[in-house]
Amino acid sequence: MVTLKDVAERAGVSTATVSYVLNNRKKISEEVTKKVHQAIQELDYQPNMMARALRSNKSNIIGVLSEDITSYQVNNIVKGINEIADQEKYQILLSDLGLGDKIWNGSFQDYTKVMNYQDQIQEKLNIFRLAGVGSIIYVGMHDRDITGLLQTDMPLVYAYSYTKNPEDIMVSSDNQKISYQTVSFMIEKGHRRIGLISGPVDSIPAFKRLIGYQTALMEAGISMDPQLVTYGNWSHTSGMKECRKLMELKDAPTAIFSMNDWMAVGAMKVMKEMGIQAGKDVEIVGFDDIELCLFSEPQLSTIRVPLEEIGREAARKITQMSEKKEMSNNYEELPCTFIERESFIKK
Repeated sequence: MVTLKDVAERAGVSTATVSYVLNNRKKISEEVTKKVHQAIQELDYQPNMMARALRSNKSNIIGVLSEDITSYQVNNIVKGINEIADQEKYQILLSDLGLGDKIWNGSFQDYTKVMNYQDQIQEKLNIFRLAGVGSIIYVGMHDRDITGLLQTDMPLVYAYSYTKNPEDIMVSSDNQKISYQTVSFMIEKGHRRIGLISGPVDSIPAFKRLIGYQTALMEAGISMDPQLVTYGNWSHTSGMKECRKLMELKDAPTAIFSMNDWMAVGAMKVMKEMGIQAGKDVEIVGFDDIELCLFSEPQLSTIRVPLEEIGREAARKITQMSEKKEMSNNYEELPCTFIERESFIKK
């Protein structure tokens, strides 16, 4: 078995210098760093991360607990986590819960069922500890409240999920500001009857998007019509149902803001059935920027969530916690971006 001492002898440096290069904790000349990396490659040296953690009483292994890696939200967030982990010389150990199929109820994912898998989650956390993991990033597949789901004394950051505990460290996106901007775009184009297909009433992100919608109307001097606000469950079938309600109103909306893309796609399907041209007769904007937006007819304008940056910021925060550095704030909301396509063209 190749040891640190073997690498040091091959590179012609001390074992301490090899350690400094591996941990990136002290500035070493480019020439010496190159020698060490060359020796590592020639000897095929594999650092024993657990032994290193035991010696230093500090682990450079981040456990990433994913709700479902097949979710486009999760895989993009993990990509961002890995980028910062590489930069900071941390390793990630990824464990996937595969909850997407487990909470599917036949027409949509019932996120309340995630609590049924708390024992499985705790088992994953125990395995992480045995593997020498020193800190945890929990990656949600949907931005929602998961208070009480995890029990651990290890440093923990919630990515694309949140709790009601103000001491917890959380990273998500700014739902309110981008919703305000989006509805303001609609108002600037002359729309006064703007329909809203909201998410469930108990969703904090949906509530913040509703506040953004209401604020934009209020600032423009437009009274909010309760008939124009409907509530779906994030599925395309609920988007179809709620859009039909809106389009059957005596004074139907001329624009619709849907709180996710799946409901928006369902809404456009109903419009087509009713002989209404999406993007012309009624303009529509979704939320999330899933790949399907590029293939819908018309292409769906939407809001892009900064998923990779959520991952990067979560990784920055967990490394700061691991190194006992101060953080400016516990809850970080990163800005979203309006993506203009055929279903809504800004002036």
